[in-house]
Amino acid sequence: MFPPPQRGIGIWVAVIVLIRRQFHPAFTPTHQQFNVNTTCFANARAFALLFIFCLCSSVVVAQTTVSGRITDSFTGEGLIGAQVVATDTDATAATATDETGAFSLEIPAEVTVLSVRYVGYETQEVPVGSGPLRIRLESAGTALDQVVVSANRQRQLRSEVPAAITTLSARTIAESDANTLDQVLNKVPGVFVADLANEQHMTSIRQPISTKGLFLFLEDGLPTRPTGVFNHNALNEMNQGAIQSVEIIRGPASSTYGAEAIGGVINILTAAPTGEFSGRHSLRLNTNGMNRHDLRLSNTFGKTGVFFGGYYAKRRNGFFDHSDMDKFAGTLKVTHPISKRDFLTVAATYADLETDMTGALDSAAFFGGDVTSTQTFTERTVSALRVQSTWQREWTADGLTTARAFYRNNTIGQIPSYRVRLDRRTGVVSGTINARDFQSVGGILQHKQRFNFLNAEVIGGVSLDNSPTRFFEDYILIDRDENGINVGYTDQDSTLTRNEIDLFNVGAYGTLQLRPLERVKVSLSLRYDRFQYDHRNALSSEAFSGSPDAKSTFKAFTPKLGLIYDFGADRGLYANYAQGFLPPQVGELYRGVSVPVLEPAVYDNYEVGGWYGLRAGKHFQGRLDLAAYQIEATNQIISVLLDDETRENRNAGATRSRGIEYGVNLSYRSTLSFRWSGSFARHEFVDYVENGQELNGNELAQGPNSQFNWELTYRPNWLAGLRLSVENQRLGAYWMNAENTVQYDGFSLLNFRAGYRWRGFDFRFTMLNATDELWSPRASASRFGTRYTLGIPRTLQVGIGYDLAELAGNPRKK
Repeated sequence: MFPPPQRGIGIWVAVIVLIRRQFHPAFTPTHQQFNVNTTCFANARAFALLFIFCLCSSVVVAQTTVSGRITDSFTGEGLIGAQVVATDTDATAATATDETGAFSLEIPAEVTVLSVRYVGYETQEVPVGSGPLRIRLESAGTALDQVVVSANRQRQLRSEVPAAITTLSARTIAESDANTLDQVLNKVPGVFVADLANEQHMTSIRQPISTKGLFLFLEDGLPTRPTGVFNHNALNEMNQGAIQSVEIIRGPASSTYGAEAIGGVINILTAAPTGEFSGRHSLRLNTNGMNRHDLRLSNTFGKTGVFFGGYYAKRRNGFFDHSDMDKFAGTLKVTHPISKRDFLTVAATYADLETDMTGALDSAAFFGGDVTSTQTFTERTVSALRVQSTWQREWTADGLTTARAFYRNNTIGQIPSYRVRLDRRTGVVSGTINARDFQSVGGILQHKQRFNFLNAEVIGGVSLDNSPTRFFEDYILIDRDENGINVGYTDQDSTLTRNEIDLFNVGAYGTLQLRPLERVKVSLSLRYDRFQYDHRNALSSEAFSGSPDAKSTFKAFTPKLGLIYDFGADRGLYANYAQGFLPPQVGELYRGVSVPVLEPAVYDNYEVGGWYGLRAGKHFQGRLDLAAYQIEATNQIISVLLDDETRENRNAGATRSRGIEYGVNLSYRSTLSFRWSGSFARHEFVDYVENGQELNGNELAQGPNSQFNWELTYRPNWLAGLRLSVENQRLGAYWMNAENTVQYDGFSLLNFRAGYRWRGFDFRFTMLNATDELWSPRASASRFGTRYTLGIPRTLQVGIGYDLAELAGNPRKK
């Protein structure tokens, strides 16, 4: 039981000193009053203390403290909640990492190995060692269970979410070497983001490709724009240079995030500071006129972590005329553990974009290979600043409070190509110049509490968003030459719209999750939102937008009910009912001479799904994910042609969308992996009249019936660091108009990628659209003809990156 001399030397010294004080004259006090009884008592006390000291030393010295940090091997970012367990002992010794990925654990002296576990990562057995441990975990290629944060604004296992949610990892994003986020997002089942050039885009998730506010775009859980403001292009305000991962929820999530979370939610999660210095610089060039520089720097100073990530992209002389762009984006994030229970994060993102707006081509130019743009001055400029500060307080292991304050300052100015019009009666070509800006202040307060009864968990929160916005639109006359090219314009000093609108949204939400049976989990959610638009018009009632000053109020309760049955062994089923809603956009209310009486559009989603994991031997594993849904929309806002040939917005539409989404992931060792994701869908009118024509039973325009994306990746054992992949993106046919008279056949693109990591360098080669297919991300038709957005031709791209941590002698595991 006694400790060996090399352990607890200090305790042994103390014991020896005590003995000498009791029996050695030099250490014994001299008092003549001491008698025999006193001396005997002192000796007895000495032996008792000696026994207690020896006993304590055997207990104390048998414990040792081990500490360290657990990080993602690819990003160097700390993993929150990773489990550290002492494996070679009967005693219970385990802990979890904190918000920075750090841990400290007391273990028995005989323990020499720790087991480190984290969902979605390969388990590691780690020798204890003599100093702080630096443990880097590798992600598991086909693991179902991942930690997600988007479903309820909190960390939880993917398998405990009764909804279709997909995570794109940092490795997937980096190895895609994407200049635009559609090249990454389109790998997700049922997701198609149409690239309109230079990060401008339209989105389709369980809905047709459109510019409607049916999709919510978040950065670290915060909407990038307030509800009611034209938001379909919000991804061009994101900072791709700071992305850690992306989470995509398919289907309504209004019970958590409020309005516009209908077809889906895309949550961009930014990187966190690393525990030690890390950095990366990369450069990429392509034959489509693009060059881009990315830079990341991160470190922790004492307890304060600092991260910076950003990029600058420039495009000149692309394959299509009038397609230049410049963009800078940067994110600064600072984290600090105030105490063992309090954690503070402050982050700021700024994005500045200037881009030409090319517009679409008519059928003759598109199929004839004419890439001459009819536009020479249409453009869009964006300046966006977002700041958020988040405080987390862990009251107990079962109680967590999160408080967030945010500020947004956004300006969007444009001479839009989609507003250019030719009056066929007079030959006059006209357009507009417009700009919108808003400044937001608000906050979100949320508390999570666990209970022993039925393993219940309650999440409740309130949100507040105050966003005054201003908008103006001026009329311009456009000069068109004999070749049909718009070469200039004249401002007519004619204002179409000039107003100010105070947008105020307050919401309250709650979720109850409980487990009545061991394998059954039930989730109940409800949110209440109240929106108020306070409109003030600077124009007279005779103006184009002469609508009077007005206050419009919209209220909505949005429920969600989910059920999960977990069979174990990575197999389970789920079902949910969720409702989403979309209040009128400000442009639908106040662009005219009167304010229409409109109600929010309501979307009811019914969904069932499941997952099935499989293993064959030690090296082969796979996963199948399935989801089937039906979304019924009512009170949709449509533009109705009146008897006097004017138009008015009304709640008059009903539609139905049905679909099946699937994802297959297979891997053999770490060498070969295969992914196939896709969907089948039908989007149809149930009750809809347009221009006096009943469209019931017709399919919605730009609603593809099928789409898929598959990718095969090879990482040979004979050359570590090499990766080769081939990818196919397929979009099926769809109707180009609501009358279902003109159809686009869709497209199929083949992409090749190769990369090689060597001594801190990362060499990349990409060939997009290898077969040089003529394709369009979005095609439409009207009584004036067909229009096609031109997709990129065959494009070759090369890139090189360098891990700056190599210079500091701190390389990450490749």
